[in-house]
Amino acid sequence: MSQKIFIFTLIIFFFLACSPTKKSQNLIVDGTVKGLRLGTLKLQKLEKDTLKTIDSIKIDGNEKFHFATSIKQPQAMVLTLPEVKNGQLVFFAAPNDTIHIFTYVESFGTNPMIKGGANQTAKNEFDKMMRQFNNRELDLFKAKFEASKQHLLTEADSLGKKLDRLKRKRSLYTLNFILRNKDKAIAPYIAMINFYNNPKVLDTVYKTLSPEIKKSIYAQKIKTIIDKK
Repeated sequence: MSQKIFIFTLIIFFFLACSPTKKSQNLIVDGTVKGLRLGTLKLQKLEKDTLKTIDSIKIDGNEKFHFATSIKQPQAMVLTLPEVKNGQLVFFAAPNDTIHIFTYVESFGTNPMIKGGANQTAKNEFDKMMRQFNNRELDLFKAKFEASKQHLLTEADSLGKKLDRLKRKRSLYTLNFILRNKDKAIAPYIAMINFYNNPKVLDTVYKTLSPEIKKSIYAQKIKTIIDKK
């Protein structure tokens, strides 16, 4: 092999080793779906109000999975298992994050254990509190229904007022959570989900966001809603 060919071969090898594909893989999503024997796991993201599949893995006897992909901005992503009814699991990722997920196939998407970056950590805190609010709301609703069925009108009215107070308390907690996390991309995401039809609250949220977060996907969506009003 001549010296020129040898040098050319080394250059080609160098560029292949440092290929953009490898460099662009700035997000790792891995974990375990306990009890999963056969199925297809899809890694998806929301794009123009449609779930777009980024990658998929055929599961055949191995409960563990691993995705290596790329994202440009912090965003909500979805792990989907089509073989399970309502088999969608939402998490929040940012470039250079490593997300670890543990869940069961029977309850896929219900209260999974997810470890990740700062945004996912904040989402875990928020989701935990929302489950407590939802459980309390369900208990009050059942109690109110039973009271109404037994014609205990005073008790049913009292329980209805407790439900109203709980809803206000949940909204206040949500707003305070957003303001406490205004330097994270999760903040405008939570605002979009919970206050989509309340431009006044969205305007308050947007004004408190840090300059960097105002450039994020969900903050820009909030700005679009505000500008239309």
